[in-house]
Amino acid sequence: MNDSVQRKLKIALRINWICYIGMLVLFVAWNLFLEGGSLFLWCLQTIPLLLVLPGLLKQHYRSYLWLCFILLLYITASIVDVMMPTRGWQDGVLVVLSLILFFSSMMSSRWHRMQ
Repeated sequence: MNDSVQRKLKIALRINWICYIGMLVLFVAWNLFLEGGSLFLWCLQTIPLLLVLPGLLKQHYRSYLWLCFILLLYITASIVDVMMPTRGWQDGVLVVLSLILFFSSMMSSRWHRMQ
């Protein structure tokens, strides 16, 4: 069972980093290349994600749990934005990235504790 958990954890951690970096790149692109972006909005979007970065780098399972709590805010806001008539492609991408990151972080935390 330990090999199975290790393999699942490895896959989940890759997905975590892909989605985490994807969200940060999305926020940079959103605020640099699209109208309505600003430095204040970029800080507001990225600082909560960056708060858990030291723990993620050290692979503390509690950091993944905290990331899940933080992501609930992103999921809620992005789903509301997707339902607006003025939505853009970036709103849909944010919903997908934040949901995938939420589930992979939740499972990563669980599999870290099972080791």
